Amino acid sequence: MSSGRVFRFAPAQEEKPGHLFVFLHGCGATAQSMIPIAFKFQARFPSAALVLPSGFDPDARGGAAQDWYPTRGLHCDNHRERVAAVLPDFEDLVRREQTNYGVPASRTVLIGFSQGGTVALEAVKSPGIAGAVVAFSSRYARLPGCGARIGSRIHLVHGEFDSVVSRVYAERAARVLAGLHVPVTLDIVEDLGHALSHRAISLGSLRLLQGIYEGRRHTVH
Repeated sequence: MSSGRVFRFAPAQEEKPGHLFVFLHGCGATAQSMIPIAFKFQARFPSAALVLPSGFDPDARGGAAQDWYPTRGLHCDNHRERVAAVLPDFEDLVRREQTNYGVPASRTVLIGFSQGGTVALEAVKSPGIAGAVVAFSSRYARLPGCGARIGSRIHLVHGEFDSVVSRVYAERAARVLAGLHVPVTLDIVEDLGHALSHRAISLGSLRLLQGIYEGRRHTVH
C-alpha cells in the first residue's frame, strides 16, 4: 500500500460532497504537485471533495518523489502488467474514499497527469470505479480490446508537442474508444509539451462539466 501521504480537501461549499475527485500525479512527482490543479477543478465544481494520494511504488527515486509503478526497464510488453499490479491497491483506496465521503462511483472522477492518467485509464476498464476520467498527457498501457465495455466518460487532453508521451497515443485512444461507443473527448493543446498549462486544465474541467451535464440531460426526461 502507499507509504506516501494522502491530501484531502472538503468541498468549497459547506455541504455533503456532490462529487469525489481523485487526482493522480505524474512520474517522479508528488501528491502536493497536484494541489493547484485540484483547486482549479474545484473552482468549477465547488461541491466536489478532493483527494490527492501519493504513488504506490516504494522504490521510486527515493526521497519524497513517487511513482505509481516502476519505470526502470519499462517497455510495451511489461507496461500493462506493471499497471495491473497496482490497480487493486488503487481501487481499494478509491472505494475507501467513496465510503468516507458517501459519494457513489458514478459521481467519482479520476483526474491524472502522465503516469497518473495511465493508472486512471486502466482502472476504469473495470466497471464501477468512476463515472469519468480526465487524462492529461497520458496513454493506455494497452488499448481496450474489441468488445470492451467501459462505463465511464473519458476526456483526453494532450500537448501538441509532447515529446514524452506522443499525442498519437491520445488520438489512437480516442478512435478506439469512439469505436467502442464510449463517450470520449480529445483536445490537443497548441504549443504545449509534456506539461499542464492553465489552458489544458481549463479544457479538462470544461469537458468534465459538459459531460456531466450531457449525462444528466439523457437521464432526466
